Amino acid sequence: ATAPGYSFPSASSQEVWKHHIPPAATVEPLTDPRIARLLGVQVGARVLRRFRVTGPESEPPFQINISWVHPRVADIPGVASQAPGPGDWLYRLERAGHWPLSWMEIHRARMPSKDEAALLEIPTSLPVLEIVRVGTSGADGKPVEVTEYIVASDRVETIHVLHRDESAQSPWPDEINDAPGSEPGGDA
Repeated sequence: ATAPGYSFPSASSQEVWKHHIPPAATVEPLTDPRIARLLGVQVGARVLRRFRVTGPESEPPFQINISWVHPRVADIPGVASQAPGPGDWLYRLERAGHWPLSWMEIHRARMPSKDEAALLEIPTSLPVLEIVRVGTSGADGKPVEVTEYIVASDRVETIHVLHRDESAQSPWPDEINDAPGSEPGGDA
């Protein structure tokens, strides 16, 4: 697809992904306290839920994708529909005044539920990686969406670039280098 949008996790532009089950967008009570807190709604609030099971055409399902869209933005045209490109609904949030969206992710390994294992076509004994992404509006700094990705652990790896804090000094301060028994960068 060539429509504007975002793809999380990103896939190769040559890789064709498909929906392994029909995508759905329904308004449902959000009963998970953790997701409700991250989205900034009360537990039990009725929230737009976008549900997808996607992956490469020639492989088993790669991920379960559940997006909870904050009620204040759920009625933006195109947010609930299946668009021509991946992540088009996020692009629509930005066009409606929430530019630029920013994201924070929380990663954890856990065991899948029976339903998750069935959707991913894996045994319940294979751990999954759960990625919870919080999308925040650039207009007001408040959450507009929380998306849960559940991926079989044998189908994913993560790469993280670490950055030094602005307070890091180069070269190391002399008092550290002059300490007895210490070596630069070593454990003393």
